[in-house]
Amino acid sequence: MKLRFIFTLLLLVVLGNASQAKDITAQRTQKAIDRFVDDSLMRHASVGVIVTDLKSGKMLGGRNVNLACITASTMKTVTSSAALELLGADFTFDTPVYLDGEIHGNTLRGNLVIVGSGDPTLGSVYFKDNLDIVREVVETLNKQGITEIEGKVIVDNSLYHYPAYNGDWCADDLAWDYGMGIHGLNYCDNRVRLVFKGNGDGTVENAHFEPDVPGVQIINRMRAGNEDNVGVLLEYANPAIVLTGTSADTTYYFNVANPTPDALLADSLSRTLAKSGIRLSNRRFAQSDRRWLLLTHKSPILSDIIASLLERSDNMFTEGLLRAIAVNSHREPTAAQGVEVVDSLFAALGIDASGKFQYDGSGLARNNKAPVKFFADMLSYMSDRRFGSHQLRLVDLMTRIGVNAKVGTQIPASSISGMIASKSGSMRDVQCYVGYFPANEIGRASCRERV
Repeated sequence: MKLRFIFTLLLLVVLGNASQAKDITAQRTQKAIDRFVDDSLMRHASVGVIVTDLKSGKMLGGRNVNLACITASTMKTVTSSAALELLGADFTFDTPVYLDGEIHGNTLRGNLVIVGSGDPTLGSVYFKDNLDIVREVVETLNKQGITEIEGKVIVDNSLYHYPAYNGDWCADDLAWDYGMGIHGLNYCDNRVRLVFKGNGDGTVENAHFEPDVPGVQIINRMRAGNEDNVGVLLEYANPAIVLTGTSADTTYYFNVANPTPDALLADSLSRTLAKSGIRLSNRRFAQSDRRWLLLTHKSPILSDIIASLLERSDNMFTEGLLRAIAVNSHREPTAAQGVEVVDSLFAALGIDASGKFQYDGSGLARNNKAPVKFFADMLSYMSDRRFGSHQLRLVDLMTRIGVNAKVGTQIPASSISGMIASKSGSMRDVQCYVGYFPANEIGRASCRERV
């Protein structure tokens, strides 16, 4: 087997008083770790491993526990933990919609204004049970008896600074559906479908987005060569999706980042208003001092957002939480300010984060690093912390290997299926895991004490 990883980060936090873990001893654990780290396949890897007993708080075994390693998406557990502590499991993003102008009978002489709150879930396909803001606006206007808007649909996207992507992300990631930026106003997961017909000679036909995104170009920079090697880049300033490389003689379907979700929302709402019989005249009206709150759209609660982002490893959702942490702490709405708040939280909790180097919330930045000892301390602290009206813990929101995790394909048929709560992280030449085992026993003793 060829070694692919420049490092592997592995963390299993073990509950020592669980019946399933009764045979786990420090000696056996350390021997297993040594065999793993000293295997010839790991000879070129940087490896950090730790196993901690939650009951005693002692390390059962480890290697390189203070070595700062690239975290990849395991960083999402850090941002999620901080968000639960600082925002609360019942926190929602509230997006206000205003009627700006004067109402005369059934007519608004002014604009319909949506002010972005940084909600990453607006129009998300992952929360279909949550009322879509477009339908919510139209239904509320109908209830108010508004049949005409003489102005425009205006989307205020100014909450977060330009650009929407993190400066520590790789340029190659920005165009793809895992590298979407976080905007003041996000819509439909900031993702669209790019469709085009490659001809194998460098030319393309029928290049378009589904749905159509106003103002975003598709620029072809592919060269001749009948080989399936298409690259996609994103130009924010234009904005544009740029096709590079070579294509086969076939039709391509890519999910790509939408750099202008505010324009997509404005267009979607304008079209839906027309279909519902509400006339939109698109006359120019200046912002007025008479603004009426039409409605406040609420996102799903934070615990549901975290469960979704951890299961799917959603970078954009997690970046939204990091910005929300900054905003809620009355800081500038940037990743750097969010990280400062997170670091202050861990310091206040007595968790040593001196070896953590965090540059975003999601782990997409390759310069994110942390030692496994930090993850062990953080997850140990979070193991019995309960949040919100449902008294949920972080472990309740994490995926279970063998059930809904995307790793551990052999585990569903084994006796430990569903017993490991984990978050994996991967990028080129990197593989990481953090989590709890046996997950069904985490916090059980503490629950009995509270009853």
